[in-house]
Amino acid sequence: MKLKPLDSGGIMLSYRCQSGCRHCVYACGSKWQDWMSRDFLENLLRGLKETSENLKGFHLAGGEAFLNFDLLLFAVEKCTELGVPLEYVETNAGWCVDYATGVEKLKLLKDAGLRSILISVSPFHAETIPLKRTLTAIRVSEKILGAGNVIVYMWQFIDLIDRFSREKPIPLNNWIKTFGNEAAGSLFWDGYALIPGGRAGVELGFLAPSKYPPEHFARENCLREILLSGHVHFDPYGHYIPLFCGGLSLGKIEDLAAFVKTFDYRKLPLVKILVEEGPYGLFIFAQNEFGLELENKFFAGKCHLCVEVRRFLAQTGVFEELAPKAFYENLRSTLPPLEE
Repeated sequence: MKLKPLDSGGIMLSYRCQSGCRHCVYACGSKWQDWMSRDFLENLLRGLKETSENLKGFHLAGGEAFLNFDLLLFAVEKCTELGVPLEYVETNAGWCVDYATGVEKLKLLKDAGLRSILISVSPFHAETIPLKRTLTAIRVSEKILGAGNVIVYMWQFIDLIDRFSREKPIPLNNWIKTFGNEAAGSLFWDGYALIPGGRAGVELGFLAPSKYPPEHFARENCLREILLSGHVHFDPYGHYIPLFCGGLSLGKIEDLAAFVKTFDYRKLPLVKILVEEGPYGLFIFAQNEFGLELENKFFAGKCHLCVEVRRFLAQTGVFEELAPKAFYENLRSTLPPLEE
């Protein structure tokens, strides 16, 4: 079975981010240093046009793309020049220290071809980004791009965050102390619709309203996520990341059209297991071949189980699909531990 032709996704200019949020699917943070090269970015954009006749749209992201504004501006310019449909730039708004700074940057991006922006709002982002900056970024974006072109994800958290503080970051422990584990867990997992992959299961799994043993996921494979979604992320190292599967690479891209045409999932042993058997099958493999034990451990979803097993297998250094290596080294955030 071949990869479904890609039609949407994200271009991660870096894993570098000033926040290192506990829910991050890609384990981003301040320890990462590398940025996508301009040559690779342009080659990738040309490859997208060659590979798919039905591109719905791609977004530019990080990490935090605004931390390298010159590269972000170049990326927007190239998307415009090459006709790659750019849905939005994604940001945590931490860079928007005042209105004038926001206006300056947004005007440049608009002139380069940007039409829309996604601004993240959540208890996780608010742990390092004061709400004041987020609100300033929203106000500036509505002024420069128009209110209809500003996506606030998720706007319903603004009032809740404001009750704690507008001027200062809010430790996530404050939410847990205020609402209790059960209500806070429901607010985080259901209210934000957390994806249990990446850092979320590792950092926040204990708060999930429902948790299950590994065998609960025995009949759930990852065929749709890996081969059939048509949604992909490309990281600064050139990894082809299916859907939101941070830390799982289908390969490094040089010629995108050739890669998609010749890709065979069966050549990557862990990907083959995930496509055919899912994370539980991966657990059984890790148990039989490498001695992994998960007794008395419970998981917020199959992606949580998958990351836990992959983190264990990454230590062997055997599997090329477990990349980049630093993803697994950064699955714990640098923020203070939560009180379980």
